[in-house]
Amino acid sequence: MIKRAEDDERVPITEERLDVQKRTSVQEATIIKEPVTETKTFEVPITHEEISIERRPVSGNNTTTTEKPVESKTEIKIPLKKEEAEVTKQPYVKEEVVVRKKPATETRKVSEEVTKEKVNSRDSTEADILEEEAL
Repeated sequence: MIKRAEDDERVPITEERLDVQKRTSVQEATIIKEPVTETKTFEVPITHEEISIERRPVSGNNTTTTEKPVESKTEIKIPLKKEEAEVTKQPYVKEEVVVRKKPATETRKVSEEVTKEKVNSRDSTEADILEEEAL
């Protein structure tokens, strides 16, 4: 056991200790959807009516009692049927993208220099003094 005298001097010996902590940061993953335009071509059969005029001689009795020749310019309208192609666009869901997050753990080595104090003592004869361990 070591006796302590009242004139003992106490010298604190310090040392740095590493304290490693983790902090969480947030990053972003960006999913980009952008329009792509392409041309689609379809063949659609379209019908329409056309007129043809044929002149032929009248057969039989060619006299009329009700019809007189026109006295001025006369237009006769004949309706013709015509089909048109009509294109409409309708959006639909073609597929979907599933985005999942999963945790991944990795181990990293962290190195940092620490400082500590070491006590050496010598007397005037340059001889090492035996250090006593405290209880």
